[in-house]
Amino acid sequence: MHKKLFVTISFLSLIFYFDACKSSQQPSASTKETQSDTAAIDSVASAVIDSAEAEEKKEPEEMYPYQPERTRKHDLLHTRLDVRFDWNKQHLLGTATLTLKPHFYTQDSLYLDAKGFDIQSIDLLEAGKAIRLHYGYDQKIIGIKLAKPVTRNDKFTIQIKYVAKPNDLPKGGSAAITEDKGLYFINPDGKDPNKPRQLWTQGETQASSCWFPTIDSPNERCTEEIYITVDKNYATLSNGLLISSKQNSDGTRTDYWKQDKPHAPYLFMMAVGDFAVVKDKWNNIELSYWVDKSYGKYAKDIFGRTPEMLTFFSKVLDYPYAWDKFAQVVVHDYVSGAMENTTAVVFGDYVQKDDRELIDDTNDDVIAHEMFHHWFGDLVTCESWSNLPLNESFATYGEYLWIEHKQGRNEADYHLQADQEQYLAEAEGKQESLIRYYYADKEDMFDAHSYQKGGLILHMLRKYVGDEAFFKSLNLYLKRNAFTKVEIHDLRKAFEEVTGEDLNWFFDQWFLTAGHPKVKVAHQYANGKVQLQVSQSPSDEDVSQVYRLPVQVEIWTGGKKTTHEITINQSEQVFEFPAAAKPDLVLFDAETQLLAAQVTHPKSESELVYQYYHSDKFLARYESFNELFKILTDEEEEDAETKSKTPALSSRSQAIQQLAKDALNDKSWVIRQMAVRNIPSEVSPDFETLAKKIAIQDTRSYVRAEALGKLIKWQADKYQDVFRQALADKSYYVVATALIGYLRTQPADAEQQLASFRKYTNNDIVLALASYYSQTGNPELFDWFTEKFNRTDMNFLYPFTQLYGDYLQKQSRDVQKKGISYLENIARNSSNEFVRFNAYQTLGLFEEVEGVKEIRNDIRSKETSPKLREFYDNMK
Repeated sequence: MHKKLFVTISFLSLIFYFDACKSSQQPSASTKETQSDTAAIDSVASAVIDSAEAEEKKEPEEMYPYQPERTRKHDLLHTRLDVRFDWNKQHLLGTATLTLKPHFYTQDSLYLDAKGFDIQSIDLLEAGKAIRLHYGYDQKIIGIKLAKPVTRNDKFTIQIKYVAKPNDLPKGGSAAITEDKGLYFINPDGKDPNKPRQLWTQGETQASSCWFPTIDSPNERCTEEIYITVDKNYATLSNGLLISSKQNSDGTRTDYWKQDKPHAPYLFMMAVGDFAVVKDKWNNIELSYWVDKSYGKYAKDIFGRTPEMLTFFSKVLDYPYAWDKFAQVVVHDYVSGAMENTTAVVFGDYVQKDDRELIDDTNDDVIAHEMFHHWFGDLVTCESWSNLPLNESFATYGEYLWIEHKQGRNEADYHLQADQEQYLAEAEGKQESLIRYYYADKEDMFDAHSYQKGGLILHMLRKYVGDEAFFKSLNLYLKRNAFTKVEIHDLRKAFEEVTGEDLNWFFDQWFLTAGHPKVKVAHQYANGKVQLQVSQSPSDEDVSQVYRLPVQVEIWTGGKKTTHEITINQSEQVFEFPAAAKPDLVLFDAETQLLAAQVTHPKSESELVYQYYHSDKFLARYESFNELFKILTDEEEEDAETKSKTPALSSRSQAIQQLAKDALNDKSWVIRQMAVRNIPSEVSPDFETLAKKIAIQDTRSYVRAEALGKLIKWQADKYQDVFRQALADKSYYVVATALIGYLRTQPADAEQQLASFRKYTNNDIVLALASYYSQTGNPELFDWFTEKFNRTDMNFLYPFTQLYGDYLQKQSRDVQKKGISYLENIARNSSNEFVRFNAYQTLGLFEEVEGVKEIRNDIRSKETSPKLREFYDNMK
């Protein structure tokens, strides 16, 4: 499962709104960094809601119930499903045939998870006969009385005929998986011309039992057959291989899919729709990419690295991909980011991009995440949700491994740093052990601890034991536990067997203890020695944890470095190292491996400059750049306070200025982008020349866009030619930024340029136009705004709704009333709670319009999201 943050505000949509150019950096692979000093309407809605949610979760761990592995009374051996659909009622008509046996003890009853079904019959199939069985059902669990006691040596088969009604289930979900009804009919009546008619499932965490009866637990696994009957014009996808397709006399077709290697019930899947299906091959294994028809020609651009990824992961793990195919399907209105269903991964439609959009973001990290799950999660599966990091931490680290392989360690470390930032941000509100046996709800496990912190810890483990031991240990872990359930100690034992070392200390402090260390470092030189003072304290002040932290220290003197291995294992420690002269740099944690920690190590300006030029580690150079520009920022602020007419360019900051120029040509695009962003506010001609060159020539689109944004901020009128030239860039993101800059210059051909871009569908282009039109208020563009409202991209609708409200405020009352109906529809029916909230807030701009106040009250009273209901109550 890959979490997708849908609520982000593109800086392009806000440049006009706030009259400032903000960052286009990507702190994580799935979101663009945005910054603003003001909120449009209420753009902080997500932060407020998330903050309220964090407050709810501050209960002490001991107040949560103990969450053990589910007791296994039966082994589910095989599941056969025969399903068809009533699209009008949004029902599944199914027959489930389950083969089981008692796990150990003799059993006379069977309990199955089945949520909200109409049960038609339950039979025992024996010797060619169907024997009717008695059962009780509370709409969640079916209790079945078996015909006789059954021992662990006896298999038995039951058949259940049922109707699944997912829309009748109580609404649930979490931040990671926004709904949990298992089965989703998309545009079932076909009335929405902007959305395909589809059907798909989402099983994790325990929602497979919303569409078929099963033992819905991650410690269960079985083989699977599924017969799917659909209209003959639709394609179907499920786990395993397509064995046959049979045309039926009623115009339907029945597809038979078979998964003959056992996997957990939450990994079962179906997808039905009118897809473009593009086939590929890898080692005689079928690969397929399922996308909207309009994206068929881009399918290999989107998923084309799949064969290389499979080769890489199979090789680095020394464990070949274990399954019979690998399909990837894109669906609409998906309730999460992506899902690792065995052999058939589901993605939200955000991954559908044309060739120009892929210049800015390929989503390869998401693809790698779901693929790596096929080893960690599908092949070996956490025995309970308490052990979820054994799935998600590995999948998150799989992203790092792929980026490291494909783009190099610098790019991978940048990705890892974003993971660190996400974990530390969450740690401000809660700190939990990675493996949690106490929690309020299983959905609470899907957080930055299980994902990002877990990936950081695996990286630290790799650095501690070394690459060879790390991957040999993973290989042993996979071989020993293939097609079964695991807990954290299975992983520890594999590492201990390979390395020969007791690693309880590592697993106890990182996997089984909450929080992280705060490390303070200081150094000084005297009498031919470097003295390093290190203190540590736990992030949770109520805990007396002392961490064991192996790290490297580099001492640079006269252009040469010496590396020292040390272990911090006390609250206060002093280390001494010989040095013939005062060092140019003392670099603590030179390998940058203490990522699940907060380290502070003050350095002088000269040391930071030296660190930038001499360290070969991206994170060390990134740190030095950040710290140096804090110095410059502080000096400029002080200069402003004294009302001096010249910027602060002391001898210290002169060195930073030179570094800033060098950084504009850095090998890392991230540092180049930072360098552009930090060009001094009092621009000199040489910096201006460099910025104009970068805006057109830099190899990375985000850097080009950053440079254009800088030109907008300085004095847009001076750079009309640069903006015009950038309008021909291949990156939409760059073009959108250039369009904003060009329009700032009030060119004579503004309307001509705008008309040429109005046909574009790319989010960044549309938001750039909407930002402009929301200020000019051209009444002839109402239909253009309305047409864009028919889109379903949540990342688009959030900022667009705000801009639409601004535009409507400049229209006549009759036009406003038309627009209000669109806002009302979004506020009531959007599948994303933040978009609903934003539309509700935007309606507040029109409370003087007759009926709007009543509409808002009705929306509040009928809201189904617990988070939004609570937030609305707090607003009263």
